[in-house]
Amino acid sequence: MPGYLETLDDATFGAASEVTPKFTSFSDPASQWTGALKGPAFFAYSTNYLIDTDHAIFMDVEATRAIRAAEVGATQTMLTRTRDRFDLFPDRLAADTAYGSGYMLGWLVDQDIEPHAPVIGRSDRKDGTFSNLEFP
Repeated sequence: MPGYLETLDDATFGAASEVTPKFTSFSDPASQWTGALKGPAFFAYSTNYLIDTDHAIFMDVEATRAIRAAEVGATQTMLTRTRDRFDLFPDRLAADTAYGSGYMLGWLVDQDIEPHAPVIGRSDRKDGTFSNLEFP
């Protein structure tokens, strides 16, 4: 398929993280090896939805690799696309912890969107390390 391998350089796929994946699928290199379901690991994608909960309408959908940085980037893409296409931008965004990084919360506030997501915190770690999440 023309252009398929170039998608690996997109921010929602291969370029979403500077970390080299532990495993790469030979048949679908854009997929992500994940053990997120706490069972056997497998290759997967994340499907990200932007939903108007007041009216139960899907406003946008974006597939990404199954990693946090790609999902956060997809949210920004969907919000921007919805604003550009429909002139709609939410007052609030409800999301899970994956969207609770300082970077994402700051971006939402800069867009005048009130975030409703648990903050990713590392202050409770007992091993003397601190995880600094980097996003583009």
